[in-house]
Amino acid sequence: VPLSPGSLCPHGLPSPQRLYPRCSHSIPPCPHTVPPCPQAGLARCQREAEEVVELMRQNVARALEREGHLEQLQSRAQDLRQASEAFTRITQTMMWRQRRRHRQWHLVALGLLLLLFILGLALVLALAWSSPGTVASTVPTPQGGTKHPPRTAGTP
Repeated sequence: VPLSPGSLCPHGLPSPQRLYPRCSHSIPPCPHTVPPCPQAGLARCQREAEEVVELMRQNVARALEREGHLEQLQSRAQDLRQASEAFTRITQTMMWRQRRRHRQWHLVALGLLLLLFILGLALVLALAWSSPGTVASTVPTPQGGTKHPPRTAGTP
């Protein structure tokens, strides 16, 4: 049932024409679904726009804050990279020094072994040259006894 401009809506509320006498836009019969006057709609749109502007300002502020944090993280990452490169250089230097020390000890040990071998060889040769005739050899006999070799002239 259509309502006249001065009547009540089916919910028992006054018509929108009584609420907004200056409003000239077409209004549905029930005030519960009636949008406010265009000036009220404009004010509502302006409030929503201000809220959106405020949210955007907050988003920009957060983005700038994140950018600052990212710059700090990049700076820290660069510092860590430099520290790791320095650590790598130091460890390589230490490994080189340690290998050199091991090589030196190996050379010392090899030198000592060579020296002992030469001394042992010199001792054997010295004993062999010092008394060539004093070394006596025995020849076994079939009866189980030993037979001495005949003496040569000029040997005592």
